[in-house]
Amino acid sequence: MQDKIITLRTGKKGKLKPGHPWIFKGQTLKTPPGIRAGDIVTIVDGAGKFVGRGYYNPASEITIRLLTFKDEPIDGTFLKTKIEDAIAKREFLSETTNAKRLIFSEADSLPGLIVDQYNDTIVFQISTLGMERMKEGFLRVLADIVDPKFIYEKSDSPFRKIEGLKTIKKWCLYDGETDIEIYEGDAKFIVDIEHGHKTGFYLDQRRSRAALKEISGGKTVLDLFCYTGGFSVNAALGGAKKIVGVDIKPEWLAMARKNAELNGVSDKIEHREGDVFDILNNICDSGEKFDIIVLDPPSFVKEKKSLITAVKGYKELNTLAMRSLNEGGTLCTFSCSYNMSNDIFSDTIKKSAAEAGKRLTVLKRCHQDKDHPIVRTIPQTEYLKGYFVKVESIAK
Repeated sequence: MQDKIITLRTGKKGKLKPGHPWIFKGQTLKTPPGIRAGDIVTIVDGAGKFVGRGYYNPASEITIRLLTFKDEPIDGTFLKTKIEDAIAKREFLSETTNAKRLIFSEADSLPGLIVDQYNDTIVFQISTLGMERMKEGFLRVLADIVDPKFIYEKSDSPFRKIEGLKTIKKWCLYDGETDIEIYEGDAKFIVDIEHGHKTGFYLDQRRSRAALKEISGGKTVLDLFCYTGGFSVNAALGGAKKIVGVDIKPEWLAMARKNAELNGVSDKIEHREGDVFDILNNICDSGEKFDIIVLDPPSFVKEKKSLITAVKGYKELNTLAMRSLNEGGTLCTFSCSYNMSNDIFSDTIKKSAAEAGKRLTVLKRCHQDKDHPIVRTIPQTEYLKGYFVKVESIAK
């Protein structure tokens, strides 16, 4: 079968970032006839030299996503090798948890594919047309390697609309339970894979939850944007004497209460439903104080153009949180948006401290856990950032 070849422009217009798998519309010459959306294509430079191989979709600004920089076929053997390598890299986590990310899109050379494992169930998400065309192949490989009891597709990413795809939420291998019990160390959680955010649980925050547990003994903890209680439960298991979890969605708080009960810590955790900005303002105005505050909001920066507004939101939240801490308390603050760089995030926290009249000492810098690997040539793979900081009043 003859290669479907697309040629890069010469000069700066066609120059690619080394090791980065994205090729944008303006970087290629006119697409030859016979190449259709979703096709596997071979990319060559202006001199005809092989660059890489990936899939094509002119409906997206990222027109080509490379699967490999090697001159190798994209077939069943390719998929098997990539999936085996990805799963092997996560095997060490099996000693402490039965829930982990198995495939992390570009970081595992399978752009457009997310695969998470919750106990005996695989949950996957496809966000691109090219990966949609490969679905049957990678599902066959996953079923063979992992041997799960159930496989659930939760392809509800907003990017699917750009790619010309509809939302899909359905079972692919038998019908299992959509509420699945998992464990992380001695913490247990119910994960709702159907209605929960993303695939159901924030697996990337595993290390930060464990770090919070270590410092929670005898402390009062405020868990903002608590979702289904991941941080709250770990704080309680770590010996916190009181935890307040705050979120706006009643269904998430209902699951947080179930998780508290599952771990036998319901008596330690109070849940407050409402807008986090409003509740935090009320806490600050009332003079209520905490020893530790966790601030883990959803991404405020879906696109670069919303960065200025998002920075204002982060600054306000962090300022209020610092004012609601006891003297010498700890703020655990995070951003999960790639578009907010660590430099901008760090600067925002500094400005919050200045406005609150506080001095900060960094106790710990946080990152996503290792089942969400960071590839240095693909900056988008490093999205989660956070700090544990000691917050003290500036001496007058």
